[in-house]
Amino acid sequence: MHTSIYKSIFTASLLTLSANITFSQDVVLGSIPLELAIDSRSAALGGKLASSLNPNEQAATYNPALVDSTSKGQVYISLLNYYAGIKVGSVDAVIANKGKRTVHAGARFASFGKFSGYDPSGVPTGDFSGGDYYLQSGVSWKLDSVWSAGITGWGGFRNLARENAGVLGVDVGVMGRWEDRDLAMGILISGVGRQFAGTGSQPVGSMPLNVQAGVTKGFNNAPFTVFIQMEHLEKWAIAPAGTYDDGVDPLTGETIPNTKWEFGDQLSRHLRGGVEINMGRGLMAQMGYDHRRRLEMEAAGRKGTNGFSLGMAMKIGDVDFGLARNTYHFAGSSTHLSILFTLPGH
Repeated sequence: MHTSIYKSIFTASLLTLSANITFSQDVVLGSIPLELAIDSRSAALGGKLASSLNPNEQAATYNPALVDSTSKGQVYISLLNYYAGIKVGSVDAVIANKGKRTVHAGARFASFGKFSGYDPSGVPTGDFSGGDYYLQSGVSWKLDSVWSAGITGWGGFRNLARENAGVLGVDVGVMGRWEDRDLAMGILISGVGRQFAGTGSQPVGSMPLNVQAGVTKGFNNAPFTVFIQMEHLEKWAIAPAGTYDDGVDPLTGETIPNTKWEFGDQLSRHLRGGVEINMGRGLMAQMGYDHRRRLEMEAAGRKGTNGFSLGMAMKIGDVDFGLARNTYHFAGSSTHLSILFTLPGH
């Protein structure tokens, strides 16, 4: 039975990857609810998690390998106050378990709010709205005492006024957890999908792919856990064009050599990290850092707290609350709010 499961997961992974590679010549703009870690814990730790020491229903929204039967009956809801009135949210729940197979389902969305429309001559044409909306369902397998894997399929539409496009895709996760060593390692392949034009002039193409890997390490005699994540492993060179070009002195016209260490700079842009601290009595604190975000969100020499994130989680009765502040841009920080509760009878 294990052999057939391994083959199924391996085949699904190859098919989704080959489909994305086939269409990779035309990559459309990314979708906020598919690319961001909406839940507070992941956001506070720097972004999406490819590995975790414990089952994590919150992260199961984007990583199906992080959910198992212990999460049955749990419902997770998260909201993100993004920029310019954009609201992002997700909901996910473990709905069934049979043997070593666990099924979860939910939704992700982003609402861009309302805008005032005008024709080319400046005459008002009325208000319009927009957003990205997806339903999803996935299954995870407990392969043995160490390894687990999962796949989640999602589909929906993207809308802005009369512009509409349909989207279909999957996320695939594989993770190993060694409890005696307080160690977990995993791989997450997200954004494997295709956008199909509906009405208007929406483009057709592949959704942006993100291959991630993570290592999580806890310690027997220390109240904290360390998370090291790597993202966009499908492509080495992710620095913006011109990052390593030489400059020119505007007065003398002389060439100014670029002394930036290209290998080290490229490597650092793939790295994210975070630390979670157990403060006792159901109280947890998280801190995270995304080096690429800090470099690329700089404007006019200003970095501020770009790339840094903070979070707090607490348990009150049977309900878990999470709150995180993540600086995606020097213009201000965004707030993530998460609530996790268990349905009666579970």
